[in-house]
Amino acid sequence: MIDTCKAEHSAPLLPTEIFLVYGSLRTGGIETLIVRVANFFVASGAHVSLCCHSGGELCSLLDRQVNVILYSETSNLVTSVRAHLGNVRTRSPVLIMSFDPISAARGLMVEAIFPPSLQVAHLSGVFHPRAYFMTSERADRVFLNHLVASAVGREQLYFMNVECRESHSRRWGADLSSSTILALPINMLDATWQPSNKANVRVVSVGRLVDFKTYNLGAARIVSDCLRRGFQVTWDIYGDGPLRSLIAAEIENLDVASNVRLMGVLDYSSFAEKVASYDLFVGMGTAALEAAMLGVPTICATVDEATRCYGYLHELPHGNVGEFLVSSPTLELADLIHEYSKSAPEKRSTLSQHSRAAAERYGMPEFADALAKMAAKTHTVPTKLVKRLIGEIYRLATESYAVKAIRRHVSKRAHSA
Repeated sequence: MIDTCKAEHSAPLLPTEIFLVYGSLRTGGIETLIVRVANFFVASGAHVSLCCHSGGELCSLLDRQVNVILYSETSNLVTSVRAHLGNVRTRSPVLIMSFDPISAARGLMVEAIFPPSLQVAHLSGVFHPRAYFMTSERADRVFLNHLVASAVGREQLYFMNVECRESHSRRWGADLSSSTILALPINMLDATWQPSNKANVRVVSVGRLVDFKTYNLGAARIVSDCLRRGFQVTWDIYGDGPLRSLIAAEIENLDVASNVRLMGVLDYSSFAEKVASYDLFVGMGTAALEAAMLGVPTICATVDEATRCYGYLHELPHGNVGEFLVSSPTLELADLIHEYSKSAPEKRSTLSQHSRAAAERYGMPEFADALAKMAAKTHTVPTKLVKRLIGEIYRLATESYAVKAIRRHVSKRAHSA
């Protein structure tokens, strides 16, 4: 077992056999989280198997001791894990971790193939207020996602903050008070950021360009507002995604191309060096936490908000890295950037220290300790047969030949229209 706690603690220990189930390890918040978790567990003495698709650029950052199981579809995953079972220590408890509805469904299939003699815990994380009912998802898929969550079990779900848990509780009409709140974990890093005494402000954002990260779309408006006020601001946006063309159009429409730049995907290995060279970070999720850990003054953007937020990371409740609170945000990002431009180096250093202190509360050992407590508890959950049935239904609804044929037909019609 892994000793994730201090000697004086009597908390449960994590299983030494851990399976992380996900898709492609492209650059993104959940994906970098998985890399950190895998490497931390291996360094702690666990045998870690990461089940993922091939081609993800973050695979190169995994510790060499992480056993990577590549698969293309769920059927391949089940076959590969079953083949690996011979290497599992006979009496070792097993922990399966999944990170979204898709990987949770696959985790159910993996969970079902372990023999009854093994103690298996499947814990699944929820890292977005609408993770199981995203805006763009069809009603049938949302229904299937709910089935998957029910099969995993409420006590086996953990939410990154209260806001994520409450949004799912409202949507499902369910009491989720037994589900654990478990803040995002990041690695401890040295604070390398240094304040500048210049009035012009260099802002940076890093993350996937997706619909709920609307601050990327608002960046051009915010910078245009700042320029009208008479102070210089540049904003570099690192990342890629479906929102890219809309952001580019907004930059062109507002004629701020020399001040707002789309920089493409930032190599995760270069994150610390690159981000620490800017004055301010604006963003959400793990990227905001990692920027704050470097000492970069970090303004936490708010989901679905283009120009408003709640303030700096340290001004938000612990665990909240961009989610809505009870009342709507009222602070304008342009105002916060303006205030920063007028501040002395001492004030900027204070903001840096506050951001860093907030980030230090998101430790990996605390995350592992909480997981161990969850894995050690026994709860009434659906049988393995039910879990496998729901996992199989999900697979057929998302990966079957019939579904693929329908998608190809729809795609052809869309292109010909």
